[in-house]
Amino acid sequence: MEQLRPMQLPDPISWWPLALGWWLLLVLIIASVFALLWWLRRRWADPRRYALAELKNLQACYSPESSQQSGGQAALLTHCNQLLKRTALTLYPRHDVASLSGEAWIAFLLSSSKGCEAEALQCLKNGAYQQNVEYDSAALLKSCRQWLKTAGKGGRNNA
Repeated sequence: MEQLRPMQLPDPISWWPLALGWWLLLVLIIASVFALLWWLRRRWADPRRYALAELKNLQACYSPESSQQSGGQAALLTHCNQLLKRTALTLYPRHDVASLSGEAWIAFLLSSSKGCEAEALQCLKNGAYQQNVEYDSAALLKSCRQWLKTAGKGGRNNA
């Protein structure tokens, strides 16, 4: 038995270079991380998100039980109109939105979003130019919220 050579073991299997499956898995993980970061960045930078938060502040500021009401319904109407216009200017081409007013502005709002009530938005047409404005502020806020949620998502005027 002493004449036998000692048993020779094979070299241990090296982890490098990686097999093709590991390379594909690595590429898939990196692509998934980049896609997730892109989606999160796009979602957090959405102007509709900030506009909805501002609308919520307007609703709290101009609610009937609020003691901070300055200007009442006329001010709420002006602020809602300004918020919709600023948001529309960020979502759509400036040359399509900037000059709109009156009936063309209402038509744009109705055509660029889903589910807005035309009657609730009619006060935006010329309410800012009237001394005493009478409208349903709850319906206006509801329509503004609906427009902000759905604007730029499948409307005819998408850019």
